[in-house]
Amino acid sequence: MIALSLGLAVGGSSLVGCHKVAVDKTEQAAPNPDSVKQSFAALKKQSNDLQQNFSNLSKDVQTIPGDMPAFPRLRSHFYEVEEARGVTDAKVTILGGQLDAALRSGKPEELQQVSNEIAKTSNDCQKIGALYMKLLHEVMAFQRLADDRKQALAAAASAKTKPAKSKRRPD
Repeated sequence: MIALSLGLAVGGSSLVGCHKVAVDKTEQAAPNPDSVKQSFAALKKQSNDLQQNFSNLSKDVQTIPGDMPAFPRLRSHFYEVEEARGVTDAKVTILGGQLDAALRSGKPEELQQVSNEIAKTSNDCQKIGALYMKLLHEVMAFQRLADDRKQALAAAASAKTKPAKSKRRPD
């Protein structure tokens, strides 16, 4: 009985301690407005870079012949990721307005919420950046295949148009 009482007392005090730590974590110091502005500026640059990368990749995707095997899957995947990038870009624009509002309000909890959203959106941009790299490599592989196919067709066409050389032996 004494052991059970001691166990409950020790266990109960550890729960109180855990609860107190959880409360302390929610009462964090407000983020520094300047650091949140810097984080947003970095996010905005990250988003703009992705937009430029996808714009360039879109041009490359459009140059690949549509009749290549497995190309429809690549094109579909490209547009899915491009759509996600566009949604993320819109989130960045909205976050800019939210950051301005939080700075004007002077409420630390609003600034903390915007800071958290900036971090989440930055993580989303990193994931999209990783998908961009995979897509870039796939597009490059398709471009090589298209170039090889074009060269093979050109070689076949030139072989048909050239007269065959006769191999006579000198007498």
